[in-house]
Amino acid sequence: MACEVKTFGNILDFRKIQEYFGLGHDDNWLNGINYAMSPTGEAIALAQGEKLAFLTTCWNSRSSENSYTLSWCGELEDGNQIVTSLLCMPMLRGTDVEWTCVAVGLSSGLVTFYTDTGVKLFSQCCQEESVLGIKLLSPPRHTEADALLYIVYSNCMCFINGEDILPMLSNCRRNMERSVYSSSDVVPFQKFKFKLQRESILNDAVICTNQRSPTYDYIVQQSISNGYFARVQATPMRSAQVLAAGAEPYLGFFEAEEGYKTVTLGEVAKDVIGMAYKNLLGGLLRRTPATTPEAPEQLPLPSKEAPMRTRCRLYDGKRDGLTLILAPGGKLAAVTDNLDRVMLVDTQQAIILRVWKGYRDAQCAFVPIKERSVRGIKTHRRKALFLVIYVPRLGCLDIWALQNGPKVAAFNVCKSGQLVYNNHSPLGAAGVQMRRSPNLSYCLFLDPSDGSLKEVHIPFHYALSETNSQTSRDIHSLRRLRNQLRALSHSGEDRQEQIVGIAKLAGELETLEVRQQCLEMLLKSKRLHPEIFQSIVNAFHQASAQDEASQEFLQQIANYKRLTDLYLTLSKAQEHYRDIVAPDVELLELSDADLVTINQLVILLENKNDQPAVREVSFQLQDSHKVEEFLEFLSIFNIDTPNCVTLLPSKSDKYGSVSNDLFGDFFTQIQCLEQFKQWVTQACIPTKDLLTLVIFYWLDKPFKYNNCDEVVEEMSRIACIVRAICELAGDEINDYAYKAISPWWQQVRELLLESKQFSGLLVAIVCRMVATRLWRSRRDGSCDDSATEDDERWETISHDEAQWGLLTGKLEDVAVLGAILGQSKTCREPVGPELPYEQPDCSLKNILNSGKGIVSELTAKWLISSRLHPSLIVEVTPPGNETDDEPEQKSKKQKNKIPDPKLEEDEKEEDDRQEESAVEPSPPLEPVLERLALLRAHFPFSLESGVLLSLMAWQHMVHWSKQLGHLEHMRAALLCLQQYRTPDLALKHGTCCLIWNATLKYPLQATAKLMQKVGRLPVDKMCQQDLDMSAGLVPEFLELCLEFLEHFTSSLEHDKRELQFEQSLSDGQQPLQFLALQQHHALPELLQLHTQLCTVLHFIAQFQLRVQRPLTTLFDSLSNKALLADINKELAYALPAPDLVLQDQRTQFLCNVVGATMDLIREDLEQLYILDHVYYMARICALADSWQLDKLPILRRQVVELYAFGYDAEAQQLLHDISEDEELGRLLLEIAGRRLNLYADGSQAAFLKIASVGHQLLAYLDNLKESSTEHSLSISATKPEEINIVQLDKLITHVYKCLSKRGSKQLITVAQMYNAVRMLQT
Repeated sequence: MACEVKTFGNILDFRKIQEYFGLGHDDNWLNGINYAMSPTGEAIALAQGEKLAFLTTCWNSRSSENSYTLSWCGELEDGNQIVTSLLCMPMLRGTDVEWTCVAVGLSSGLVTFYTDTGVKLFSQCCQEESVLGIKLLSPPRHTEADALLYIVYSNCMCFINGEDILPMLSNCRRNMERSVYSSSDVVPFQKFKFKLQRESILNDAVICTNQRSPTYDYIVQQSISNGYFARVQATPMRSAQVLAAGAEPYLGFFEAEEGYKTVTLGEVAKDVIGMAYKNLLGGLLRRTPATTPEAPEQLPLPSKEAPMRTRCRLYDGKRDGLTLILAPGGKLAAVTDNLDRVMLVDTQQAIILRVWKGYRDAQCAFVPIKERSVRGIKTHRRKALFLVIYVPRLGCLDIWALQNGPKVAAFNVCKSGQLVYNNHSPLGAAGVQMRRSPNLSYCLFLDPSDGSLKEVHIPFHYALSETNSQTSRDIHSLRRLRNQLRALSHSGEDRQEQIVGIAKLAGELETLEVRQQCLEMLLKSKRLHPEIFQSIVNAFHQASAQDEASQEFLQQIANYKRLTDLYLTLSKAQEHYRDIVAPDVELLELSDADLVTINQLVILLENKNDQPAVREVSFQLQDSHKVEEFLEFLSIFNIDTPNCVTLLPSKSDKYGSVSNDLFGDFFTQIQCLEQFKQWVTQACIPTKDLLTLVIFYWLDKPFKYNNCDEVVEEMSRIACIVRAICELAGDEINDYAYKAISPWWQQVRELLLESKQFSGLLVAIVCRMVATRLWRSRRDGSCDDSATEDDERWETISHDEAQWGLLTGKLEDVAVLGAILGQSKTCREPVGPELPYEQPDCSLKNILNSGKGIVSELTAKWLISSRLHPSLIVEVTPPGNETDDEPEQKSKKQKNKIPDPKLEEDEKEEDDRQEESAVEPSPPLEPVLERLALLRAHFPFSLESGVLLSLMAWQHMVHWSKQLGHLEHMRAALLCLQQYRTPDLALKHGTCCLIWNATLKYPLQATAKLMQKVGRLPVDKMCQQDLDMSAGLVPEFLELCLEFLEHFTSSLEHDKRELQFEQSLSDGQQPLQFLALQQHHALPELLQLHTQLCTVLHFIAQFQLRVQRPLTTLFDSLSNKALLADINKELAYALPAPDLVLQDQRTQFLCNVVGATMDLIREDLEQLYILDHVYYMARICALADSWQLDKLPILRRQVVELYAFGYDAEAQQLLHDISEDEELGRLLLEIAGRRLNLYADGSQAAFLKIASVGHQLLAYLDNLKESSTEHSLSISATKPEEINIVQLDKLITHVYKCLSKRGSKQLITVAQMYNAVRMLQT
């Protein structure tokens, strides 16, 4: 055990505080700030200029060390003030620390008190000078003395009693919590002035003690100070011993007496005569006695103001004292100066004890250390004091033993750090003691390199004399032993000599504490070999004295000796039998069911074992792996029990690796089992623990077998070892009641429950056979001879056999599950996106304790990773499931048939074709489906298609919700929803409810909100910011939402569905399919409303339409309110029917969409592609039906747009489906007129022919040219050559039919236009 610098805590916001102070560019920024820390470690205060920052501890689950975070930062109320000093005082409430008070000294002399959360309590000014320091003198423990808070100024010190300041701080904090302003009370204080000369400078001062000095010391001090004939009082006055450092004098020793000076009778008479004389003289001259003018009260008056009495001074013209560091108890102090010296001062005797040179800008701290007691023995705990000196320029931390001891350690640390020192304890009421001694942090090092606080740990024995201390000699020997371990050679004759020398050196250790330390050092060493450890343990065992103090240590040594002997013996046995051919083992006789199961596992794991190994290059020292094995072997055992070495349950994760290293080659050979029994018996390892290690060896062994015979041979080896251990246990195995469960085998079954490898099934089968054989041998030995033959016919099964049967059945199911799900397998024709797959934990304990839905969940993830089409998961009803009536009906039909020779020939030909097709080889089955069928044989209820489809859809949608831009996952979920069978519609409906509420509702609402705000498809930047997807994906997303709502609506009508689970699965977390069936039915009105909204948004996004505030334009207020409600909760109001204005707005919107769909029609040289337009027209008509609108204006708009774009043939087909009214005729007339205008522009002769028909037609055509607006119709043709006169003739004919029914005024225009077209055709 050596001196160490360990991490005490981490400042999480270290860099943030540096930037807050504006010192981010300065590496030595800690030199320019003031800092203080609570001695109990709860708070840290930092200040620079007028800025303050407070840090408090917080809980960190990742580390056991303290973590400090910024709890408050701010500035002083007066920006002209500068912080000059800080002090953190833990405040007691009862017997525990409740909060921390931070005292802040300012350049104006003001002292302000804050809580650790930055709440200002009160402030007080005792002297109008800059505050040099604020310090707290704590009373000794187990005394009723009061603490003393003192403030150091350049020419005086102000004392505040703890019993005065504590209630004031507590009341102010309590009032602040109640939002009550504190009163303007002043804390009473005492002011003591220094007797300084003009050239004197005061840099620092401390109070060594404020206790009453002994009478003899008091008389000596008075004689030295006032002379031999000085008159001394009988009782010493209570005074504070003050030590000051500065210039001229370098050191000053003062006394601040708290008593009052005794006044003599002559001084009283002199004062009385003087007052009488003044009054008499004033009466004769008729003047009133002069009164002193009252000065305005600016500062609180101290309760006492007196000069300090000088005890002695130390002058040194060239030396200036810079800082004073007082040791705990106040008997010693360290002084730093400007001449790179550090002096140790005896404050009681005023003597400089020691001087250290070469410490420029040094920072000092005292560390008290108590002697550590030996475990289990009460000893008197001695105390020692060390001085820590930090030299920033050298980056060195030196530790010195006091008072005249040597340098015991030195550490290299950061050059820009700071040494934090506290020597006061928490502030509380006088006489109140804490429950236990507080863990005070006297010396901490603030390291800015990693933003941490480091604590200096010093063992007590460093304070002992090197020549006379037995502990010191042993520590020196321990250092030599450590050096010899490092220099130990790996091989050769020298190695044995070195091991003997190390053992001899270890035997020379006499102190029990150092021996324990040596043992701990060996267990942590990376160079510990079993042979070395054995020699050292033997040396300890021989050299230890048989006394009470070392009894426990001897027990540990004996147990370590047993373990080391066992390890070395087994290691030598493995090396000896490694090259010897293993003898044949008697094979087990397994049942056919067990052989079938084992063969299945071998086939399933065949591909997994054939995976190519990853080639890696590693470098390792010789025998380093053996050292790690040995250390792990020792770490899993409990060595505190006398004459018994048991396993540590907390180290169960290492059982497998340790047993594999210990028994690997030995169990492969299965030789010298009798010797193995002797070795284990000598090691004092209980048979239960030995069986645990053996089972973990087989469980940790990978399942790598090429055929079933190798598995049977391996199981036979397991049986040999288990039988040998059972023979060691003896009667312990059968020590239970006849109808009870064996504790021995119950422990084995509990271990097998946690097995993650497939070897657990093999071990369970072997242990079941061994247990059955032992139980039957016990039964046969104690059976009654009077048993009849009838009783012997019945096979007797014990309770243990039943438990084994249940366990092997469960392990078989879980082994098949783990073998299939343990490796991701992609199908031959992958569909859908790829999701990351993690190999699940398929241990029996995890499967049984994770709820009834764990098998379904794991299988669904595996199917998703295989990328199998969801339609292949649905069960296919085999032809064997036909009812019994169907074959009878077929036979009756065959009997009633009349024989026909032609039909018989046809049937023969069909039979021949079937035989030929049967001969042709069928395509191989999908491996994923084969494995799924095998899983369904073991878990028929959990792996129903409806359950798997629900989980797959849910997994895809959850993954999509984390990355909304990956719409392929949403498309895969919809593909799963499409495959449900009719009996599973209830599951489909519940799954849709869960998906809607968890993943789809809020993205759709965000899309609607954004499009409501913009009135169109938003730009890409807005979509990325609000929807986390690009603008190009929004139409596709809305289309997929429509498809989901269609699936949702189609599942409204369903029958009741009940879930079934395997009995082996236990209750736990509710499975998803169970939660789906618990969902309330969705409201058809809300589903229809969301479908309408989604369709509207899809039209706007798909066709880039502009609609001002579409939600409020196309939906009423109650519908907008219902869109925000839950989809499966009843509405408190009924949705009203739309009014005429809303119907007109909806009709106009759909007409605009019809016009936008014309861009979807494409035409090439031979064919016209119009299917997309027809698809969206069906969508438009469906929305119109949902809104209960008249579709005539919509269909009319479609016909008009087709004519406008020149698709006359398609428009003529649609004219038969709508009524020919006057509005349609007016619109078609406008299209015909525009075509005629365009045709007339191409030829003057054509224009003259048109003009010759009549002036009314000419005026109509001129009006079309002049009155073209945004709402007027336009045609797609731009050249006269594109106008077909024959089609124009047919169009005018349709216009005449529409307008002639009601005698329109435009019939004359139509007639003239008809005549003009006829003239143009001639």
